[in-house]
Amino acid sequence: MSGRTNRATVHVALTGLTALLAGCAARSEQRGSSAAAGAGPAAMFRGGPAHDGRYPGPAIDGYGGLQWRFQTRGPVTATPTVAGDLVYVGSADGRLYALRRATGEPAWTFDARSAIASTAAVAEGKVFVAARDGRLYALDARTGAERWRASLGADRPLPWGHESGDFYVSSPAYAGGTLYVGGGDGNVYALAASDGAVRWRHATGGRVRSSPAVEGGLVVVGSADGVVYAADARTGAARWTFATLGASLESGSFGFDRRTVQASPAIVGDRVFVGARDGFVYALDRATGRLAWKFDHEISWVNSSPAVADGAVYVGTSDGWFVQALDAATGAERWRTSTASAVWGSPAVVDSFVYAGEAAGNVLALDARTGAERWRWRVGSRVFSSPVPAAGTLYFGADDGAVYALNAARGRPLRRAVFWDARVAKAARLPGHERIRAFFQDRGYAVLDADSLAAFLRARAADRSPSVVVFAMDYLPSGLGTRPSGLGEESLLRSYLEAGGKVLWLGVPPLLFPRDPSTGAQNLKDIDRGATLRLLGVDHARGNFDVRGATVTPAGERWGLSGWWTSNWGADPRTVTQALALDDEGQATAWVRSYGGPAGSGFVRIPAQTWGEAPAAANLLMLQVAAEYFPR
Repeated sequence: MSGRTNRATVHVALTGLTALLAGCAARSEQRGSSAAAGAGPAAMFRGGPAHDGRYPGPAIDGYGGLQWRFQTRGPVTATPTVAGDLVYVGSADGRLYALRRATGEPAWTFDARSAIASTAAVAEGKVFVAARDGRLYALDARTGAERWRASLGADRPLPWGHESGDFYVSSPAYAGGTLYVGGGDGNVYALAASDGAVRWRHATGGRVRSSPAVEGGLVVVGSADGVVYAADARTGAARWTFATLGASLESGSFGFDRRTVQASPAIVGDRVFVGARDGFVYALDRATGRLAWKFDHEISWVNSSPAVADGAVYVGTSDGWFVQALDAATGAERWRTSTASAVWGSPAVVDSFVYAGEAAGNVLALDARTGAERWRWRVGSRVFSSPVPAAGTLYFGADDGAVYALNAARGRPLRRAVFWDARVAKAARLPGHERIRAFFQDRGYAVLDADSLAAFLRARAADRSPSVVVFAMDYLPSGLGTRPSGLGEESLLRSYLEAGGKVLWLGVPPLLFPRDPSTGAQNLKDIDRGATLRLLGVDHARGNFDVRGATVTPAGERWGLSGWWTSNWGADPRTVTQALALDDEGQATAWVRSYGGPAGSGFVRIPAQTWGEAPAAANLLMLQVAAEYFPR
């Protein structure tokens, strides 16, 4: 929304899923973390008070699956903060969540009763976070109990009055026992971390949504008046100001905001780097505030806060639709990588990787030296939260209301494929199979027909690379499964599963009620309730075509399922590893059967009645979560 009329920011709004483990969250509100939460070095937005956006390794060198997904009840534009064994993140639902780093289960929640689009800072055993209503909270990092609160004042009017994109709230920076944070009232505050007492306030000419950067006794922040302010960290006395081009522009003359400095500065060496909605990235002299260089994004907003590493400045742009690397000394562009939509979140740098999210719902991993795409993962709704890498996992939020944790591949990326073959379409009962294929293909899944599916299974059974195959058609091609007459006969599908492979099956269980692939003909006399027992070790002796109500189990919630649906062909729950949903007779209609591979692998059945004749976007996302769920 930088004002280019020929391109619009993509907003793929998913309705999201019902809140995962919401009841557990409420019951767990006062239960503490297993380790001392908030212990160790301070954690905060952009990795530290200087806001350079650098994080320790290892780099996440390939997408290895979804470690967990936690559903809140509002968009998550805040950036997660990783501290100890917890991940702290706020939501537009007004709550701050402390999630267990390994599983995503809530340790506690705090209800601020106002949207949280501020990134938490964690230090001194406390969590500090600002809410949309102007309150700053200090909470016990272990229990979520409130320790103190402070008011940052009411929002002052915007210069024009119709500025859009006011999504973020200033995130507190912690340094030396003091919190530095901007207020909607136009002040920058320094508060004692111990009790919230105001040590000083420094006035600007507009709302402060930018997050202060602190380094070497200097505090630097941007304001809605188009000015960058630098103050003494101890006293709040003015050091210098820098007026961006936007400070001289009247937004009403353009029909969109050209003035605000929403991005947060980064202080590295003798420079301050910051972007602005006037369309420029600025490099300023740290001591004087004088301009060293600027780079023109040609009107496109620079809401993204820069990351600085190894002599390069990494930043995203709004309607320009790219991520770029600039030379920190000269401002010369080193590379530019196009994105599918606007980049408002801030890049993170680990080793030779740059990670960034964008409004089309993609999270990108780029080569820091060249900008070449190394891998991507798509959730499908805006990612305005900034990705945070920590110990081989990438954490971020999205507008679907979820918080995601992506696994590192450790040199073996997850191979993803979807089976769909037009030649056997008459044999499939699965509704909407073409849309299912297109959904997964759009997310990087290779489309396999019967021949290439066999080759894929054979190769993965041999090399044991992490992999998943989604069957968009509930048809098992000839030769891949146990034939009804071959009791105990080995199959390629079973060999693949026993080698650690994963299948997501979305319809009638394989071989149970076959259709003729050339005509689509079926006969009730052909139902073979023993077929799945021979092929998978799962018993459907009591299964039938009657449609019954089914309810998701707690295990199913962890796999991304929610609510209830109608389904048929239930399995004996004693013959599956995990029942994900149970019908009113106690049969497992959604289930996982494991074969000794890593957690999350094996055969997963989620029945077609989960989404009906026309699968909705939110239900397709549910399938993606189940397909890529590989908990540690």
